[in-house]
Amino acid sequence: MQPWMIWMIAGVVLLILELVSMTFFLLWIGVAALIAGVVAIVVPTAWVQWLVFALASVALLIATRPLARSIHGSVTHPSNVDAMIGRRALVIEAIDPLKNTGRVRVGSDEWRARAEQAIAEEVWTEVVSLEGTTLIVKPLTDAEAPSSEQGESEAPAQ
Repeated sequence: MQPWMIWMIAGVVLLILELVSMTFFLLWIGVAALIAGVVAIVVPTAWVQWLVFALASVALLIATRPLARSIHGSVTHPSNVDAMIGRRALVIEAIDPLKNTGRVRVGSDEWRARAEQAIAEEVWTEVVSLEGTTLIVKPLTDAEAPSSEQGESEAPAQ
């Protein structure tokens, strides 16, 4: 089998693997293998082919890194559940850490709730964290709690 055929087959296989992995890494290695295959048709020397492959791989990876970062960038905003942290919640079923009971209402949603201390019904709390589908809350002081005319959606979040 001719060297250029091996390069071309390797390039196509890497491109197919890229379709499965979607990493934007194998894509450029596969393109570099195809470039080396084209060079292999003209220059039969193995070390030249490997040099072209290595240089093309590095150049393509460096040149397209910003593109890959923009496509695979990290999430800059919290997910819906993570956005619950810091919101106000009204206790609708007393929270008792010993009995592991309690429910709160955040907006129009009801959640299981836990706290380090017992909290009576109709007390405003703040969501501190989440554990699965349970909100961990702490009671608000009277100054922090929204007034009865002010709904939870208008309550200031911290």
